[in-house]
Amino acid sequence: MIKPFKTYADSTFLAPFIENLKIKVKEDLKNKVPEEYIESIFSSPQLTYLPDIMIKSLTWKETELPYSQFLENERIERAKAFIEENKTLLEDIEFVFGVEKEVIVAIFLVETDLGKKTGKFPVINVFYSLALSGEKELFEKFINGSEISLNDENIKKRLEKRSNWGYKELLYFIEIAYLNNWDPFSIKGSIFGAFGFPQFVPKSYLIYGYDWDKDGKIDLYSIPDALASIANYLKKEGYKKEESLEYKKKIIMKYNISEPYANTVLAIAEKLKN
Repeated sequence: MIKPFKTYADSTFLAPFIENLKIKVKEDLKNKVPEEYIESIFSSPQLTYLPDIMIKSLTWKETELPYSQFLENERIERAKAFIEENKTLLEDIEFVFGVEKEVIVAIFLVETDLGKKTGKFPVINVFYSLALSGEKELFEKFINGSEISLNDENIKKRLEKRSNWGYKELLYFIEIAYLNNWDPFSIKGSIFGAFGFPQFVPKSYLIYGYDWDKDGKIDLYSIPDALASIANYLKKEGYKKEESLEYKKKIIMKYNISEPYANTVLAIAEKLKN
């Protein structure tokens, strides 16, 4: 488990990097989020730099994940029971979005074990850490003992790409938290910042999040909104029920860029149909 290092919060070395990041965030969110709100985030003792998140991101091996566990009978039976319990809702969502209820539930099962495991990391700390880790002078102090070398050009490129992505997601998350009046530290998700039942990153929340129950807010921890958001994601990316399995696999891989993931989702959906 990744833990914060106690010395980070009061580190004089870390302080100027944090200050520069805060100034940049304020500038990029000008006229969107009040400066006082951003200031409150950056002055909070809950804001924690976790360089191990970037290390994990750069060494992540998606193909080694145990996706076969989701095809075990116990999980399939729970997924079937979930479909039966939410049959009317799922049929309505399938009708509106044109995505089979079995595919929606298969993604829900793989992403969070039907809502059981939504993540333990404060989302804001994930993207804050990824953004800060783009500062090589800072990040290189924490990579000793890892398999990462900043002399490797491929690692350097991936570091820059992940850091830029993390910074953009940080901006999206702060804006979403402000607009929804969330405590920004209360939203927890995966090690890579995906949150809610569908495991959306902040940008996906803005693009694909769907207010199914029409209560005026998109709640990814609400079953109706979460299932509709999964279906909305696939529909917007071009999913069509009448297309081939190969076509559907390509669309599902936009949800998670992983062939084993997409194959598992389709295999679960087939078992649920039968």
